[in-house]
Amino acid sequence: MKNNLFVLILGLICFTPVIINSCKKENTPSPPTNIGTAISFTEEFENVNELHTKDWVMKDNSPALTSSGPNAAWAQGTMSSDKGGNWSGFSAYSYTVLQDEFAYSSVYSNPNNATISSWLITPVLSIKNGDKFSFYTRGDTAGVYINRMQVRINNSSSIEVGNSPNSMGGFTSVLMDINAAQTSGGYPVNWTKYEHIFSGINGKTDTRIAFRHFLSSSPNAKGIGIDQFKFQVN
Repeated sequence: MKNNLFVLILGLICFTPVIINSCKKENTPSPPTNIGTAISFTEEFENVNELHTKDWVMKDNSPALTSSGPNAAWAQGTMSSDKGGNWSGFSAYSYTVLQDEFAYSSVYSNPNNATISSWLITPVLSIKNGDKFSFYTRGDTAGVYINRMQVRINNSSSIEVGNSPNSMGGFTSVLMDINAAQTSGGYPVNWTKYEHIFSGINGKTDTRIAFRHFLSSSPNAKGIGIDQFKFQVN
């Protein structure tokens, strides 16, 4: 009897650490934030209000005409007409009727002032030579209306763009300047694809791309849209 009891106690002593270790939660560190993605992805802008959950950033540095704040903030695409039958906005480039009955799945900046500096910034991208990104854009209408958009790249993963219409933060390099001369009708009025292939990079680097709706003292500003942004890893 004593021998059996001794064997039982010995078994419990040996088995107990196994139970404790099997219930213990592994102390796995959380991944750091703002890690550059090296995975291809597409953003369709189906819900602009949720872009921040994907690490997109929006900031409007346009001068405020009223105390309510700036007037060219990026928002959900829209399409409507006023009482006089004048249309503003347009349908998205890429959408399905089932997911978006009114074709609003694009991102849109509609200014109400002459000077515009409104930023839409991508998540952190881990880029190397041969990787590329593309997007579609268009303006509201041709004629007397003037639109312009710069596509800029940061030398880091920072989102800093300053607080004034002319500040740029770390986004000092221009990849594209669509209608840089700010000519009437110089911005496409049909969805047009633009693409950039990265080159001259030593290894890999983390960066962000910024779309800047930018006009300096233009009295005839009009809205622009962006749709189907794609980041493609080579």
